[in-house]
Order: sequence, then structure tokens, then C-alpha cells
Amino acid sequence: MKQYNTFEDLQALGTEKIHERTHISRDKIELVLTKSYAQIGRVQFMGYISILEREYDIDLSGIKEEYLLFCQNNPTVLAPKQSVILQAASNSKPKWIVAGTVLIIILMIGGYFLQGKMSAAPSEDVMNLTTSSVQVVEQNDTANAETNETNITGSIANVESNQSAATSVQSAIPAQQNETLITGTSDQQTAIIPQYKVWYGVIDLESGKKIQGITIDPIIIDPTKTLLIVLGHGRVELISSEGKKVLNDKNTVHFIGEKGALKQISQQEFMERNGGKNW
Repeated sequence: MKQYNTFEDLQALGTEKIHERTHISRDKIELVLTKSYAQIGRVQFMGYISILEREYDIDLSGIKEEYLLFCQNNPTVLAPKQSVILQAASNSKPKWIVAGTVLIIILMIGGYFLQGKMSAAPSEDVMNLTTSSVQVVEQNDTANAETNETNITGSIANVESNQSAATSVQSAIPAQQNETLITGTSDQQTAIIPQYKVWYGVIDLESGKKIQGITIDPIIIDPTKTLLIVLGHGRVELISSEGKKVLNDKNTVHFIGEKGALKQISQQEFMERNGGKNW
């Protein structure tokens, strides 16, 4: 197997080859290889560097120091990233309301001018045309109002649901058996880095909300919630203010997070806290 000794060796290897081996998304690899420090957060960057160090048995501490120096010299450049798990969809429904209103006004003005050009006693055909136009306007108005009301209600429900789910968790959380981790500050956050794609499920014990998904990207821990966490496997790496911790468990693992403290628990304790349910 070819040996890689420097960061330049990885740059020469290229995005596609690294993606095939590490399963990191191509756009993220490109940001790392081109040193686009202003476009990638600290937790994500350090996570990707850790994966590259492990996969290619290479020391990239120089790149880490270079990134941290950039962060110190440019504290306002790195904007907070949105969660990769949940985002509320934009709502463009009001455009249909405006369009429907404009159509109604045009039809009413057209009917008015049409009547004005006829005699004071309009013919039966004109009367029928005007009546039909008014009926069409009324029907369109009613249909548009009902449709828009339904769409707006559904959109509000979706936004509220997404906001609740996004508030429930920013990420998942494992730790060593019966050992707690100290979560970091906004500049030094605790995160989980999957070595392989992993299914995760998170339950907010306060609200009862659940979210789940599959990810290979680093996930930031939310220290403000009381959470039950289950992972499909325990082959993950943890980054915190204490350093790095590596788990290598091929089986399902369970955790509880309380006020930022993380502890691995048994499946039985997980079920007891979850009302007797596995998930």
C-alpha cells in the first residue's frame, strides 16, 4: 500500500480517491484540501482531519494548528452552521394569494367596462356573460381562499414540527461506560464522529419528541436537553475538551445526556426511561 506522509500527498491523491476510501462528501473534502477555512466550522474540520489521519496513518497536526491560528485571527469570519439534520422549509404560498386577488380584480374591471359599452338595457347575452364572470370570480375566490387556508395551515404545522424537532437535538452523544464527558464551549464543542455511516435515534425526555437519521458527518452535542440516544453501532470517535475517545463496539449502544453530561447506559435502563420501549 502506498504511504502518505504529508498533507500535500493527500492533495495530490485527489477528492475522488479520498471520498471512495473515507465516505466523506466530496464538497467537504474539497474544502479541506483547498484549506477553505472560512467555509467550514471547527468541529467539522477537526472531525474530517481526524478521519484522514486514521485512514492514511498520517500526522496532520500542522494543518490543525494552521486552522486554529486562522480562527484566532479571524473570529468573525466563521458564521454558525445550521444543523445538518433538520431545517424548516420556506413558505411561498402567499404568492398564490396575491395572484388570485389580482385575477379577481382584473375580471371585475373587465366586466365593468364591458357593461359600460353596451346600452342601458343590455342584451340577454351580455347579461349572461356578466353573470357568468361574477360566478367564476366568486368560485375562484372561494376555491383560492380554501386552498390557501389549507396550504398556510399545513405550512405552519410543518414549520412548527420542524422547529420542535430541530430544538429537540442538535446531535447524538456516546461516551465510555459509566463515564461522563464535559461539554465544550461554543469555540470548543463536544461532538461525535462516526467511523462509518451510523443510524441514530434521539428522544427528548422533556417534550417526548423523537428524531432519527443516518449520518457520516460529525454531529454537535446539544448540552441543554435531557436526551436518550441510541446508535446502530459504537464504532465512533468523540471529540471534547478532554481530547479524543474512541469506541469500537459493533453492537447497538445506548446513552443518556443530562445537562451536557453524557453516560453510556444499558438497554434495560434505556427502556425503563423510555416507558418500556426500545425506541
